[in-house]
Amino acid sequence: MIEIRNKGYSPVQLMVRSRKAPRAFTTKSIPGIGAQQNVILLEDEKVTDQWATLEQQGLISTRHIPNKKNKGE
Repeated sequence: MIEIRNKGYSPVQLMVRSRKAPRAFTTKSIPGIGAQQNVILLEDEKVTDQWATLEQQGLISTRHIPNKKNKGE
């Protein structure tokens, strides 16, 4: 899973791969900091090249979260 956090006050739109068709894309809107809902979780397969550009501009931050949990957790 990938955690995407909007670091700005205005909403950011991301282009992600669609689940229904492998070549189709859709947009995901992440609200700003003021909405208190500026974090979303997406599957690894939905990553596009646009995210690197937004991360370099300082609009979003991404973090990889492992899918598997260890046995004692």
